[in-house]
Amino acid sequence: MKKAIIYITLILLPALFIGQEKRITLNEARLVEKHNQILRGLPEILLEAYCKGEIAAYYPKYLKAQVSFKEFMNYAYLEDPTYNEQGTLCPGEHCKLSKEDLKLFQRTIEFVEIEKRAQVGQEPSKMIYYLILKIHKDGKSYNGPVFFAKDILALKEKYKLYNPKNDAAPISIQKLFLSRMFSSKTIKDFTDLKFNPWKSKAKNTSDDLYEY
Repeated sequence: MKKAIIYITLILLPALFIGQEKRITLNEARLVEKHNQILRGLPEILLEAYCKGEIAAYYPKYLKAQVSFKEFMNYAYLEDPTYNEQGTLCPGEHCKLSKEDLKLFQRTIEFVEIEKRAQVGQEPSKMIYYLILKIHKDGKSYNGPVFFAKDILALKEKYKLYNPKNDAAPISIQKLFLSRMFSSKTIKDFTDLKFNPWKSKAKNTSDDLYEY
């Protein structure tokens, strides 16, 4: 009987580990915390690059569909810095949001992360898949646009983040992501759920493409 149990266990164990090779989680980083101070400038950088057309953004509820900067500004009821009463301005020169509008994005960000569990003789690895800007307005939190990590990393050395430990040595976005220079907490685990952000959901309004 014991031999039979051992035999069954040896058969089932590999299947168990195969099913657990990846863990997919939704995580939150609080930008208001002191140890995440380096992250506070990230929303401003992403919004500026987004406005200039240097990076694409997508709906958080349907990642196949890009959302234009103008459309997002309208959704969030924010003033589009590229437009005034006389007409559209040059986006490359007018892509700075006001300080008040930027504050709406500087409380938290969320990101989906894929963790590959360690195999024998290997180290576990984590990879940020995409990042969601969050809008905090009137005491509520709303989903903003999604930026894929591969597109953020493609910005390379073009944008720098303030380094709280050394003002004279700003940090690139690449270093921030690859060195994981921030802390976060898991708010949802998709590992055992049907996680398919690529599938279109039934929608009645454009707002349905933002909120889960």
